[in-house]
Amino acid sequence: MWNKIRDFFRVESLTTRVRLAFMSIIVLLLFSGAMSLLELERVSADTEEILMASKSNADLTNEMLTALEMQNDAVELMSIYGDDISTHRVNCELGIANLHQASEAARAIMQRTETPMAADSLVICAGNVNSHTKRYLKGEVESEVRLISEIDTLYSTQQWYIEVYKPAVSDMSHQIKKYMTGSHNTLGPDVNDLSHTARRAVTPVFITLVVMIAIVMMFYFFFMLYIVKPIKRIDRSLGAYLTYKMPFDDGIRSHDEIRRVRDKIAALISKIR
Repeated sequence: MWNKIRDFFRVESLTTRVRLAFMSIIVLLLFSGAMSLLELERVSADTEEILMASKSNADLTNEMLTALEMQNDAVELMSIYGDDISTHRVNCELGIANLHQASEAARAIMQRTETPMAADSLVICAGNVNSHTKRYLKGEVESEVRLISEIDTLYSTQQWYIEVYKPAVSDMSHQIKKYMTGSHNTLGPDVNDLSHTARRAVTPVFITLVVMIAIVMMFYFFFMLYIVKPIKRIDRSLGAYLTYKMPFDDGIRSHDEIRRVRDKIAALISKIR
């Protein structure tokens, strides 16, 4: 049974052997290249996804800071310098809407991570700042100040801004910075996955290199065994026959073109005799 299997896979043509060897190398290189390209495409897609996530977080952070600054500047001008509310109402309303929308978007992003509750305090602080701004626009702060000033004559809208509104803005600013840092930390697993994918992209190339070295060494071995060595034996045996009239017998046991060359030389020698 084993002999039949071995005979089935036996290649008796030297040309076919060389072609099979080189075709094996080409197929291996094509396979390795295809695998590397697929992994590199995955690396490219993962990199783009990470960069887009980072850009999205940076854009949200910028939107929240801009909205917070719009409200703070407007409320500061109204409460400290006494500007008319109607002059800054548009900026306040736009800042309220943008801050609410951006904070909710940030919470939605964090809910898809390993720390889904990380942005809750951000939303709470945003709601607190928006609430203070709305109360000021509605005149509730001035009414409250008038009531308190009847008891404490030093209390004013300036005092309210310093003691109430400014700390709320500071807390919100701190939460925005905390979110920015936390959102970058959430990209850590994605970066690690990207690193693993990059290693997977390089691995087929490394394996191919090792296999290529092994194939070249095997090719060298079989080339020396089936081509160089038989030719050298034929040359040595033929030289001994021509010089010392020794019988031509190179001892080749292969079944390929070199064997047929040996048989033709032996037949030619027998005719000369």
